[in-house]
Amino acid sequence: MTCLFLGRAGVILGRRDCIDECERQFLLHTKYLCDTSTGLWYHGWSFIGRHNFSKAYWGRGNAWITIAIPEILNLEGLSGSVKEFLKETLLSQVKALKPYQTEEGMWRTLIDDETSYVESSATAGFGYGILRAIRDGYLPKEYADMGIKAGQAILNRVNEYGAIEHVSYGTDLSNDKEDYKKIPYCYMPYGQAFGMLLLSELGLITE
Repeated sequence: MTCLFLGRAGVILGRRDCIDECERQFLLHTKYLCDTSTGLWYHGWSFIGRHNFSKAYWGRGNAWITIAIPEILNLEGLSGSVKEFLKETLLSQVKALKPYQTEEGMWRTLIDDETSYVESSATAGFGYGILRAIRDGYLPKEYADMGIKAGQAILNRVNEYGAIEHVSYGTDLSNDKEDYKKIPYCYMPYGQAFGMLLLSELGLITE
């Protein structure tokens, strides 16, 4: 989450070392968290046990990646090879996400587990990242329907007070995937922020 700040600070302060560290962190995260057999991302990695805990494809964790990659691709001074690597990584993830989007437009808190509940912050993050990447030319337009469908699903979850429902509470790493299903819904700020990003982007792409 801090890599975007680090990279932006490097541009503003003229610190190439900050931009280099930003790039290194994205590459490290991809190395240890991206499942190359699917394109989806695990929640975490243990350098002590050398494992990905329960190998959970946690929705919001994946959504952070979908949001962050288009943002970092717009960073001035990003190495060309890193930029191409991240574009390919994003495309691989979005392709993997497509079959798991529900008919309504949502994704689940465990992306590949139909017994886990649908979750708004992940859905909003995926929708925003996809639409933003299309607008900036990093993804083909054929994936726009995924983002638009997600936006409609999130709009359906805005209650009478203007808050987005079905956002999961803070989620710790776990060795048991069942623990993810027990996290309650809560009106968390990140869920509302992701929703606003998606709805703003939806307005831009559908004008």
